[in-house]
Amino acid sequence: MFNLYCYYNDLLLKHYQSHSELTTDKKSKESIQGHAVEEDKEDAVKPKEKKKKKRKEVEDSQAEVEASRRRAFDDSLVLGVYIHRTDRLKTDLLVSHPMVKVHVVDEITGQYVKKEDSHRRVSSFYEQENVEHILPIITQPFDFKKNKSTVPEWEEQVIFNERFGYFLHDSEECPQVILFFEILDFISMEEARANVSADQHERGFRKIAWAFLKLVGTNGVLNIDSKLRLQLYSPPSRVKKVLQTVEVFQWWSKFPRNRYASTLYVTVKGLKLPEHVDPSIRSMMALQQERGSTSYSELHTELNQKTSTQLLERKSEAIKWSRVPGQVCRIPNKPMLSFRGGQMGCFTLRFSYDGRALAAACADRDAFPIVVYEIPSGKVLASFNGHLSIVYDLCWTRDDRCLLSASSDGTVRVWNIERLQGLAQKVLPHPSFVYCARYHPHAQSLVVTGGYDGLLRVWNLDVKDVNGQLLQEFEGHKSFINVLCFDNEGTRMFSADNTGMIIVWTTKIEDQSTHHWKIEKEIKESDLNGIPINSLEVHPNGRRLLIHAKDSVLRVMDLRIFAVKKYIGATNYRERINSTFTPCGSFIFSGSEDGLAYVWNAETGDQVAVYSELCYPVALRSVAFHPHEHMVAFCAFAQNQPIHLYLYDRKGKIRGLLQRGDVIHVLYKDNDSWWFGYLASGQKGYFPAAYVADEIVMNKNNQQVFSIRSFFFCLKAPISLRNQRN
Repeated sequence: MFNLYCYYNDLLLKHYQSHSELTTDKKSKESIQGHAVEEDKEDAVKPKEKKKKKRKEVEDSQAEVEASRRRAFDDSLVLGVYIHRTDRLKTDLLVSHPMVKVHVVDEITGQYVKKEDSHRRVSSFYEQENVEHILPIITQPFDFKKNKSTVPEWEEQVIFNERFGYFLHDSEECPQVILFFEILDFISMEEARANVSADQHERGFRKIAWAFLKLVGTNGVLNIDSKLRLQLYSPPSRVKKVLQTVEVFQWWSKFPRNRYASTLYVTVKGLKLPEHVDPSIRSMMALQQERGSTSYSELHTELNQKTSTQLLERKSEAIKWSRVPGQVCRIPNKPMLSFRGGQMGCFTLRFSYDGRALAAACADRDAFPIVVYEIPSGKVLASFNGHLSIVYDLCWTRDDRCLLSASSDGTVRVWNIERLQGLAQKVLPHPSFVYCARYHPHAQSLVVTGGYDGLLRVWNLDVKDVNGQLLQEFEGHKSFINVLCFDNEGTRMFSADNTGMIIVWTTKIEDQSTHHWKIEKEIKESDLNGIPINSLEVHPNGRRLLIHAKDSVLRVMDLRIFAVKKYIGATNYRERINSTFTPCGSFIFSGSEDGLAYVWNAETGDQVAVYSELCYPVALRSVAFHPHEHMVAFCAFAQNQPIHLYLYDRKGKIRGLLQRGDVIHVLYKDNDSWWFGYLASGQKGYFPAAYVADEIVMNKNNQQVFSIRSFFFCLKAPISLRNQRN
């Protein structure tokens, strides 16, 4: 199939090279130009009420348009068109591996855009010097059968090696560019032979739909740097093809547009090409030379080996973590890095077991990518796209080769981190939302999932089927399952639901069999009755269970006698928020709905730190502590909220955090539990009365002065804190 695809691309290249030598006659140009002007007039029609705007507003608007048109771009940037996916296409048995063909057309001439320099290779490494126009490029085909999906997801970057500013009207000599996108599929060789006389223009392709995008709109706004959703149209039927013309431009300019029941997602942006591009078996851009032709299987093997080698080289670089094995964790107090968390923020985070990567379940307006960052450099290792809704949970394999993601789109997906593949290795289908998924600690081919329908499902990934093998379904919960976790030995599993019930399961593995898994105990705490549980985590020593519920109370349960210790301070009544033990087990970190992060001493129950400078305007959703470093990551699920990484600095101090012996001036005692006061620096806030030592002295303003016994002081939103206590 791949060789067939390459053959057609070579055929197209030869056709358009000969086509570029031909010129369009003057009458045709005038006709097309006239029609383009009419299009502009139609696009420029404005409602009558717009004319009633004040003259100043109109002038400001015109100034903004002119500024947008004069926007300068680095001359080293070239045109990049990222093809994401479509919505579901119409059911057609003849469509099995669609692809997208990208045309760069001049609206005035109706021809392909002329190169700035005819000697420059723009679309293909083997373009000849007499090719004066920018040739179209086709993406790789998306195989429905192989990917077990009828929703095409290419996620492919198409690169035109031409100056980016040239396409955006940065001078009078520049063209008015329209990008056309054709969705095509191969036809069989028998069909091609049968239509040899009827179709001389693009023999070998079945045309499914098309779309267009003006890079510069009629109001001067640039349609770049963000994901766009384009309406697809059906090709006109019974249209006689005209030689020496761009067919899709004729459809756009001369025929009625019949909407196709789907849309295409694309992003256009300026890209900086790498300084050096290694030769490859198959050239993927105009700067990349081919080493020779090969079969699809050989190409696939070479790509896999190349990505695996790159990752191994990266992992082989020795990193010396500051925390030695067995050392008590320090509370990170210095901002280290901030990552982009998606247009709508990030929902959850997870460090890999070796600490070399951080996976972030991000959210854009119409996509939910999983971005993997390298630690400690902060570079993006990979971005996995495929989920259609919020990703609630992430889980790494013990060897860090694969990443598991659970989403409310009804799927759990397995991503191959070593090969950095864009498509999921496995897709486990579910009938409803999936809220949690975990690998078994000692059988990485087994995955357990839970979600909205209240069933726990056990899957075997060690099969050829892309959808895995469903081994068993376990009942026990009467509401939807929010979270599950294993102990370190993998002999016990804990699952919790929306009614506050926790079930302990026996999950010992014998010969990869799960038939002996069963309920060991149902934990029904009276004060958890009817309260949703957000997260569970087993203490590193295996004897305690951290329970995070939606009643603003964290609990640590002794699994031997089922006694519970409570931790107060963080707020959580509405959102899905998690808490976590540090790897040493000495501290508990938690997010909160007030946008802060709270830290407790796991042994004493004292609150020892509050991160008051994160500046999240919404709930802090997820906290992840590094397995080998004094490092913690925070994220929030809201527009443009970043991911923050903090590192421990022995000379640093968390602002807003009191040390033992610091002095607080008490302004008033709100109640027996909470008092309001201020520090010597002038910062004000509430603090728990139970943490205050004996009164020291009355100052000259008749204010009581107290010494602090523990390490707590909150400096943000005292009014909201008062509401929480009431």
